[in-house]
Amino acid sequence: MEKRFNTTVYQQDHPASSLKRGSSIRSGARWIYRRLPDLIIYGYAFLYMYTGWAKFMNLSTFIRGNSKIPHLGQYAKLIGYGIPSLEIVLAILLVIPVYRIKRFALWTSTLLMAVFTAYLSLMVQFVEKKLCHCGGVIESMGWKTHIVFNLIWLIAGIFALVRTNYKNFKIQ
Repeated sequence: MEKRFNTTVYQQDHPASSLKRGSSIRSGARWIYRRLPDLIIYGYAFLYMYTGWAKFMNLSTFIRGNSKIPHLGQYAKLIGYGIPSLEIVLAILLVIPVYRIKRFALWTSTLLMAVFTAYLSLMVQFVEKKLCHCGGVIESMGWKTHIVFNLIWLIAGIFALVRTNYKNFKIQ
């Protein structure tokens, strides 16, 4: 008899709607988790389009800044035109709805973010006069914030690469 009473009290304290609410939260979380790689891909596309365009808008400043980088300054013009061009091309490739192209662009974007992160880390560690010409708002970040920002995008890119394969890769 008492067990029956406890069951009734439990049902009064926790109505069935709370179970449905938990279920909808879990299904919402699953929905986001399944689409997170797409969000990361489009985030990379936006990030690279934004920074590439910002660098092209201030191309002479970008090239002049690159000419001051130790060991890389002699390639300032090549870097000055190459990096923004690569970023914009990657941004375009990331939104093309063809699996192989998008996957290649994601690999390249993640690799490029790893290179940028390594560059920033080396600049902070070994160079007295630190130079960053990332473009736009990103350029105004502090060094540690910028490295953390890049690391987050690097981890996100790796996550998207792991989560996207031909079986579950859906182009929207």
